[in-house]
Amino acid sequence: MRYSLNFQSPHDIIDFVNIVNEFDYDVDLISGKKIVDAKSIVGALAISKAGELDVIAHAEECSDFLKQIRPYLK
Repeated sequence: MRYSLNFQSPHDIIDFVNIVNEFDYDVDLISGKKIVDAKSIVGALAISKAGELDVIAHAEECSDFLKQIRPYLK
């Protein structure tokens, strides 16, 4: 599923990327037509400057992931 994100600072983005890297499955950040690997700090910082930002976890079960990123979900 696709979830909207809201980051308040670059520190939030770095914390988010650290959380994402704890999981084995792929996670993408999406803004419009742009997609970056959410495990990449450089990619996440770059795309976060865009307006709307969504996340997609490519896993059947991702409830643990969603619990950990809850502070960043809209």
